[in-house]
Amino acid sequence: MVNKFGEKILSLRTEKNLSTKEVGQAVAIPHSRYSELEKGIRIPTEGQVERIEKLYDIADGELSDLIK
Repeated sequence: MVNKFGEKILSLRTEKNLSTKEVGQAVAIPHSRYSELEKGIRIPTEGQVERIEKLYDIADGELSDLIK
């Protein structure tokens, strides 16, 4: 069950042509956990969201607004 947050981070990762392993290393979470975030299996922590936003250079809170 993919959610809006998962769809967005999948889209961002695909646009940057990055693997889940590369993103996981960049934001200090296991790539398997990042994959679960994309699939909507897990809900990210606030710190994870902040690091992902920084990695993709998007506005603070943009991803947080997608988590429900």
